[in-house]
Amino acid sequence: MKRPRILGVSGGIASGKSQVTRILEAHGAKIIHADRIGHDVLKLPHVQNALTELFGNSILTKHDPTNPNSESIDRKQLAQLVFGNSEQSTSRRKQLEAITHPLIRQRIREEIDATIAENIVEWIVLDIPLLHESGWDKSCDVVWFVDADDSIRLERALKRGWSESDFRLREASQWPVDRKRAHANLVLLNNGSMNSLTSAVVEALEQSSLLPYRL
Repeated sequence: MKRPRILGVSGGIASGKSQVTRILEAHGAKIIHADRIGHDVLKLPHVQNALTELFGNSILTKHDPTNPNSESIDRKQLAQLVFGNSEQSTSRRKQLEAITHPLIRQRIREEIDATIAENIVEWIVLDIPLLHESGWDKSCDVVWFVDADDSIRLERALKRGWSESDFRLREASQWPVDRKRAHANLVLLNNGSMNSLTSAVVEALEQSSLLPYRL
């Protein structure tokens, strides 16, 4: 039996990558969520200590004001420090990545290897926000780019509670969408309804199944 194919999902901010992964999961794919793994890594005591040494206690938040041990990393506050294209933001982001990325990469690799060993699914989907920037696209048999108009993506980000500044800063810290699109095997347009996106995902799965294994 052939091993599961590894699929990377790429796209701009608020393009609908999470929607695509949910559809893929409903079709039996194993989803590896880098954000969930990243959240778990930020809870590790030695990671919290290292980050507060770098960025100060302002990045901490208390779940219970009466319990001094209830502090955790405030991800929104941390994001404000590291996202953007200024020299300071870039430097901070590199410091953050130096601490967290090796741990996240290790856990992603462990999940991939475990799923391949089980060999009970056809697709392993890497839901990794910085798929190209982190080099995970090189571990994929196929990469999809989820495309949507800039105005639509901004509208979706605003509905999440982001400001336009948040949206632009996050966008500036990633590869330009045109560059991501150029590195994909298939492009899925997500300007419309969930039904149209589901149809596009099913069609893309059929096309991707015909592509040769890359690795």
